[in-house]
Amino acid sequence: MELYLHIPFCVQKCSYCDFLSWSVDEPTKDRYLRALLNEISFYGNLKYDESGQTTAWHLDGIETVYFGGGTPSVLGADRLLLLLDAIFAHFRVKNGCEITVEINPATITDVSLEKLQKKGVNRLSIGLQSTNNTQLVTLGRVHTYEDFLEIYGQARAVGFKNLNIDLISSIPGQSVKSYQETLEEVIRLKPEHISAYSLILEEGTPFYDKYADHPELLPGEEEDREMYHLTKSMLQEAGYMRYEISNYATPGFKSKHNIGYWERIPYLGLGLGASSFYFSKRKKNFTNLAEYLQVWENMEKTCRDTNFRNFSPFEEIIDLTKKDEMSEYLFLGLRMTKGVSISGFEARFGQKMMDVYGREIEKLQKEGLLVVEKRKDRIFLTDFGMDVSNYVFEKFI
Repeated sequence: MELYLHIPFCVQKCSYCDFLSWSVDEPTKDRYLRALLNEISFYGNLKYDESGQTTAWHLDGIETVYFGGGTPSVLGADRLLLLLDAIFAHFRVKNGCEITVEINPATITDVSLEKLQKKGVNRLSIGLQSTNNTQLVTLGRVHTYEDFLEIYGQARAVGFKNLNIDLISSIPGQSVKSYQETLEEVIRLKPEHISAYSLILEEGTPFYDKYADHPELLPGEEEDREMYHLTKSMLQEAGYMRYEISNYATPGFKSKHNIGYWERIPYLGLGLGASSFYFSKRKKNFTNLAEYLQVWENMEKTCRDTNFRNFSPFEEIIDLTKKDEMSEYLFLGLRMTKGVSISGFEARFGQKMMDVYGREIEKLQKEGLLVVEKRKDRIFLTDFGMDVSNYVFEKFI
């Protein structure tokens, strides 16, 4: 079982970001903290879900904890420590649990880093995006590359041995050469994990308004593909193994939490707009802050009540059909370079994969996008299949 906590706050919303996040004052952060502590307490004491089934987190314990956002570090170390204390108090956290906190170089200090490390946080995900300060301004980031280097060095100094760096390619004004320089700089720093994404224009963002009708202001498709392939070749040469479409790691440092999503391990999402997946249901918390706070600020009594049947703090609940789950097994699992297990599909769903998706799989094989290795009990995407993965996934939806 995995645990995700959403912190929807940041210093300043980046121009490309469509995540549920924005800047708020300190009193609002305190209110959110209290609501989130109540939510942690409620689920930690909950023994049965609304259908009367024993909750998965009590059966299995917690294998990974992930603080995402927004920018979790904008809460400050002391608030994050209170959340960690509550998690340890109310959930059975397994030994060796991977505990990740996303940080922004402009919202953390060496003292805060040391506090988090001593409390049990053993992985940091640092939003760098580019080593070029002009490009950072274009993205709307609130830090410089020099800020990042200072925090990166401090994280190493206080004992963090598992660091991820986020990168973005195809930034307005970015050339293949400048992106190569970013990769070279990051490789030199030797982080254990690198997440590299190509910029996507999301509706409702300043970037979409500015560039959607003016694609000539962005790197062209050929440049975008060159950056994409440069990422693969340079990171592989530097000793990073690509284990998912956008994720690379040195041996032993794949993100356990993210792999859990792709392998459909049950997870509990806490916080504004957070999603959960367990017992063949996908649930989404309220995305309106006022509604979320109203539900959880008044939960002192309800948090002690294990009768969940009369309480539903969700904006959306989706009951997955068997067909839905089979589809997810493939289009999520195929994101990973190792692909998915053929026998695992049959064991989970009681049907052979080829009986359900044989036509689609054979077509993708003929197009050079998919490989079936029955002896190794795997099907996986080819390099070209990874390049056009969305096209492949559509075949299973």
